[in-house]
Amino acid sequence: MLVRALVGASLLVGVSAIVSLAQRVDPAGVIARRAADSTTRLAAPRLAAEPRVATAGLVYAPIASALVPGAGQFMLGHDRFVAYAAVEILSWWKYLKDTHEQTRQEALFKELARAAARSHFSTTLPDGGWSYYEQMRDWLESGRYSQTDGGPVVPETDTLTFNGLRWKLAQATHANDPAGALAAYEQIAIRPEFRWSWRNAGLQYDIFKRTTENRNDAAHAAVTDLAVIAANHALSMVDAFVAFRLQVQPVGNGRTGLGASLRW
Repeated sequence: MLVRALVGASLLVGVSAIVSLAQRVDPAGVIARRAADSTTRLAAPRLAAEPRVATAGLVYAPIASALVPGAGQFMLGHDRFVAYAAVEILSWWKYLKDTHEQTRQEALFKELARAAARSHFSTTLPDGGWSYYEQMRDWLESGRYSQTDGGPVVPETDTLTFNGLRWKLAQATHANDPAGALAAYEQIAIRPEFRWSWRNAGLQYDIFKRTTENRNDAAHAAVTDLAVIAANHALSMVDAFVAFRLQVQPVGNGRTGLGASLRW
């Protein structure tokens, strides 16, 4: 919900800003003027926002917003820089929170796997990649790598285990090539130091699966956070560019004036 709110706020700020600027422009392409009195004399154009930097530096406002959302709006004198900055800060805070949660959940399920499913098979328990723990989540047992402790590899035959099914698939793939089937099995089968079994550890297995799901949720949230951050940078840059084009115009003699005009 927080991510959706941040995205909505960012889009609302950008769209509102562009609409607001467009509404200040006369459809006939003339800089907005206001009557000074009841006579036909017109007052000089009045800016809705006073730039905070020199006119020559305003050309860098879109670049500044692309790097730091809200920076260009600050340079142009628009107070909505606060909204862009707030979205940026909140998005990075949430990203750090989600990545921390991902790391915490990974530490939890790895420790649970070592203690409940792996420790009774090996004294050396090397860490595996994420795919290894996904296999632990999806399979009750890895099965033996070899049915013998020494000599040639004799693959696991119990198809209810991960290794057993891998051997069956290897044989089907290499139906007339026993050596090729064995080579394929040795490449994908779980080796002794990574062997696991959740048998007689049903409670720990349930906790392990929930923890891996929590890790996935945190990882997906972190990716969404980065998308919000990228969108905020892009929207702030476009907003600053539109504001700059409407606010800064050449007036002749090589000089630059401030105002707003559009040609229809």
